[in-house]
Amino acid sequence: MTHNAGNADALRSHKAESLKKTRHELELAVRRIINENPKRVKKGTSLSPASVAKEADVERSTLYRYHEPVLTEIRRMNDATPQKKLREKHSELADANVKAKEYRIMLEEEQANLAQMARQNYALNLRIKEMEGMLRDRDLLIAELQRGNLKVIPVGKK
Repeated sequence: MTHNAGNADALRSHKAESLKKTRHELELAVRRIINENPKRVKKGTSLSPASVAKEADVERSTLYRYHEPVLTEIRRMNDATPQKKLREKHSELADANVKAKEYRIMLEEEQANLAQMARQNYALNLRIKEMEGMLRDRDLLIAELQRGNLKVIPVGKK
């Protein structure tokens, strides 16, 4: 084996090891950005090739040239995020609809209770007016009797 052949093997080995290490750093950077625990980019930075490259401390061109699987993962996650949010919103909407239905049922029950109380109130007001009329008649009768204008005939005597 010649000296050049040994160098070529060493270079290939170094390149493969470097690609593996860089891929690992890029994957860690993706996870840190998603988990909002970045080291180099601002917390809350959106997931993008530029933010991942910066977080992994590699050139963006390296990411685009040698690490297509990482780019694919970034695209997949960005496509999945709106879908996840949509599913969450659908779930929230379903929960809100269930609560709205419960509230509608409660409202109908309370409206029925209110109508029943209104009927009772009306009946009681009629009874109060009737009793007030009877009290007025009684008071008039007592006043007439006290003035001596009326003659009292005991019941049972003729």
